[in-house]
Amino acid sequence: MNRREWLKCMSALALSAAGAPLLAVFDAHAAALKPAAGPRFFTEPQGELIAAVVDIIIPRTDTPGAVDAGVPRFIDQMFKDVYSKAEQARYLAAMASFRGASNTPFLKLDATQRKALVTRLHAEALAKGRDVDPGSAPAFVLMTKKLAMLGFFMSEPGCTQVLQYVAVPGGYQADVPLSKAGNGRAWAVETVLRL
Repeated sequence: MNRREWLKCMSALALSAAGAPLLAVFDAHAAALKPAAGPRFFTEPQGELIAAVVDIIIPRTDTPGAVDAGVPRFIDQMFKDVYSKAEQARYLAAMASFRGASNTPFLKLDATQRKALVTRLHAEALAKGRDVDPGSAPAFVLMTKKLAMLGFFMSEPGCTQVLQYVAVPGGYQADVPLSKAGNGRAWAVETVLRL
């Protein structure tokens, strides 16, 4: 074997060693981008309930809402892949309490009644502060709000259409008018949200 053939073989070996994991990553990324057929952790009715609540928390306006940004799928994935069994059980218990918070099932209420219920339970949760029962309906609204905000502001629409976002920031500009500095919108930054 001459030097040229040896270099070709080593190059092919190096590319295959580096390329195989990269192909696996790209394949996993492509699979993650495909919309799931339905919830993977929650049941269909639970998924619909979460979607209805997050749509009240971050509705569609002149920018996409939480449902548009895929927040219900994000919450489902968080409970399937991240949260412990105890946290899953606590959230499901709070969801059951939320379902019993009105005489009529939540999804059968009209939009005004849904918003009024979520607003009332959110106010109760804030009033109780740390004393809120983790398995209660107010706790469900508060936990769902935290997850909705986390998922929305980590999504592409949340980062690029609601917050300011510059993928590759330019040079320093000392004196810039507010209209050219985001018009008062906050910057998309890494944050830590403690639930």
